[in-house]
Amino acid sequence: MTGEKSTTGGGALFGDDAARLGRDIVEKSIAHDIAAVRERLRELWTDPAIEVWLTSTNSHLDGARPIDVLALNGVETVMGAIDVEIAGGSR
Repeated sequence: MTGEKSTTGGGALFGDDAARLGRDIVEKSIAHDIAAVRERLRELWTDPAIEVWLTSTNSHLDGARPIDVLALNGVETVMGAIDVEIAGGSR
């Protein structure tokens, strides 16, 4: 193992570090979709409210979080949920 660093003894990611890395990887892979969703949501809210909407459960997405649906199913399903919000939500 010349020239290689061992990851034993503190190099592995666990807990919050692993979760943060996972979120970063997913966000980078769907960055374009997230930008499109944020742009659309600006018709309704400011950035802090948009962040809450993206990371909260959504009844129009069967209880899933929009950010997760973006990663798993793409932007079209999330845009449909935004259409519902623009039309007045499910009140």
